[in-house]
Amino acid sequence: MSRRFKRRRGGGVRVSLSEPEIELLRTIPGELGGVLSAPPDPDDPVRTRLFPRAYLDPTDEDSEREWQELVHPELVRERLAALELLTASLDRAKHAKDSASVDLTPEETEAWLGVLNDARLALGTRLGVSEEPDVEMVEEDSPEAAGHAVYQWLTWVQGELVDALLG
Repeated sequence: MSRRFKRRRGGGVRVSLSEPEIELLRTIPGELGGVLSAPPDPDDPVRTRLFPRAYLDPTDEDSEREWQELVHPELVRERLAALELLTASLDRAKHAKDSASVDLTPEETEAWLGVLNDARLALGTRLGVSEEPDVEMVEEDSPEAAGHAVYQWLTWVQGELVDALLG
């Protein structure tokens, strides 16, 4: 199988994906955008994973609240902008037979890294994935099997992108 990501001069990356992979990536902005745009909820484990506390000491609630008011909106804006860059780059993809390719700018490459990471964190949190997930533990007919397959694919794709950037 050919590599999905090839580093280009100037810091960009050429992405080559199958049509089903492109379609899967197209679902991320809708799913993740809803999570990111939702009002802060300290009881939502996905939001907690994506936006961890700045102050771990429970006696620093005032400092935490102040930090959240100052920084949280900008973090959300940056992540939503990354989702927009992913979508825009996918819209530019050149389609051929059963695959598509697109050249990413350095900014888009950074956005892809962030989106892939956020999608993995969100999905992994929902699935209860630990540091070392045991793939064989998920039964093929489990309702969570598809989610685990997507999580593994996101992990693999993110790893390939990082490898391409590291050369």
